[in-house]
Amino acid sequence: MSSFTDEKPRVATEKEVKAPWGGGANGKWFRCYLCGYKFKVGDMWRWVFGKGKCVNFITCEACDGDDVMERWIALGKEYHSDKFWWFKKD
Repeated sequence: MSSFTDEKPRVATEKEVKAPWGGGANGKWFRCYLCGYKFKVGDMWRWVFGKGKCVNFITCEACDGDDVMERWIALGKEYHSDKFWWFKKD
């Protein structure tokens, strides 16, 4: 049996959908890190290794692609800009 860390697309199982991803009970945070889609049983998803460029993340089938790493890094830079000032605490 392969592990999700092989970075290959997989079909979400009931066990995965209910697992405590990131500490969120009952699959609360089993979502695409790019668009926020909450996975359901039968959805395609993929875990992506950050390779030291960024944190590891999960992507849905719609957001996945050859440039997924670049888009994730760009989203992180955008978040850390002043654009999202209301999320940051002084």
